Amino acid sequence: MDKSDIRMGIHDGFPIFLGYFTTALAFGLLTRSSGFTFVEGLLTSLTNYAGSGQFLMMNLYNGGAFMLEIVLSVFFINARYIFMSASLNQRLKDRKSIAGRFFTGAGTVDEVFAVASFKGEKVSYSYVLSLTATSYAGWVSGTAIGYLAGNILPEIVQSAAVITIYAMFASLAGAETLKSIKALYVVGVSAVLNSLFILVLHISTGLSFIISMIAATVFAVFIYTDEEVFNE
Repeated sequence: MDKSDIRMGIHDGFPIFLGYFTTALAFGLLTRSSGFTFVEGLLTSLTNYAGSGQFLMMNLYNGGAFMLEIVLSVFFINARYIFMSASLNQRLKDRKSIAGRFFTGAGTVDEVFAVASFKGEKVSYSYVLSLTATSYAGWVSGTAIGYLAGNILPEIVQSAAVITIYAMFASLAGAETLKSIKALYVVGVSAVLNSLFILVLHISTGLSFIISMIAATVFAVFIYTDEEVFNE
């Protein structure tokens, strides 16, 4: 491994570490307030490593969704990582490295993909591994410390962590709406359908989320042009 690439990966990954660490503190509190043990909460981040997907999972879990509904919901919301990792694999200097391709695929999240993609050149396995490991460490350690912080924080503060998912998705929706008002239409379609399925048709929370997400995605296909998609 190239030590200079490792140092560069750690350097570029440190800002992601800080961002992930602070967000994961809230997730750690959320797992505690949801009744998870410390090991269960930590394993959730160790095995998933997907911020929005994990918050969604906890929201569905607290809403009483079935396990299959949770698995399918998290799969669909994280499906974008399949395409991101495939794209990033094309940028590896040593594409024959099975280990490099595996860790690139397993560790590719939005921020890692963005940083590695903007390098403007082929990246080494050493760089991607250190970039991913640094980011991953921020998420996992933040989860652990957030959970342990629940020992000293008042119960009302721990319970407030449940609303974190709504704040996260609201910020994401707001950022996309600034780029195009069409994002607001897509969010609106998803919200209306989800409310209709749950309140009127009495469909379970997990299944209504899956159907609403797929329907909103199909709707977005028809209103977005190729230029808008690729320019983003």
